[in-house]
Parts: sequence; C-alpha cells; structure tokens
Amino acid sequence: MSAHTTTQLTAGGCTFTFERPAVGVMVVTIQGFDKGELGDGPLKTISSSFGLGGPLELFIDASGASGAAKEVSDAWTRFFAERQKDLKRVHVLVGSKVVQLTIAIAQHLSRTGNLVQLYSDPEIFADRLRLAREQR
Repeated sequence: MSAHTTTQLTAGGCTFTFERPAVGVMVVTIQGFDKGELGDGPLKTISSSFGLGGPLELFIDASGASGAAKEVSDAWTRFFAERQKDLKRVHVLVGSKVVQLTIAIAQHLSRTGNLVQLYSDPEIFADRLRLAREQR
C-alpha cells in the first residue's frame, strides 16, 4: 500500500479502514465489535506498510469500536510485542471505557513501554496526526 491510499475490510459488524496519508504514517479506523471474523487481515494490512519510509507511525481511531473478542485482543498484544521495532509509535483514540481498558491491557501485556499512547480527546489525537504528516 503506497502513500495516499485507502483500503477497507468488513466482516459481520466490524469495519477496518486503512489510510496512508503520508509515507511512514497509517491511520486505521475501527467501527463495531471485532469478533475475529477478519482473521489476521487487519494486522497483515498494517504489516504491509512496514519498511516503507522507516518505522511506521500508526494512528488507530477506535472511537467507533465497541469492543473485541479475547482472541483478537491477544493477537494485537502479540503484534505489538513482535513488531515493536517496526513501529515508531502507536496512537489510539478510544471512545469507551471498555475499549480503553482492552487496549491498556494489550499495551501492558505486550511489554512495549510507551510505544502505545491512549487518547480520549479527539482534538489531541488529530493534532498528533497532523504533526506526523508534517514531519514526513
């Protein structure tokens, strides 16, 4: 996936939209509850951007997500741990306490320190994204 492209994956009640607004920057928007019906598709789509312009700065807008199955959360935890070197930073915008807790647990269990940053304020999240675009 090159810069300035958009890809969408949908299954059941969950949709992932992937955008590359700049080289080295990806925005993932998640809507609905992720039961795992997409398998490893979302993580493979993110991985396809590794190695294109240095470590990837990943922005995940999970404000429209309502939750994820345990096996999905476990897969994200493994992904963060195993691909830490490929990620500059992971910014996650949350919209509910359930999603915030799920991501905080994945962050802790992945043992990646401050790699994952959680935001509840959409303006701060948007500002971080703007800065990342300008720096590329």
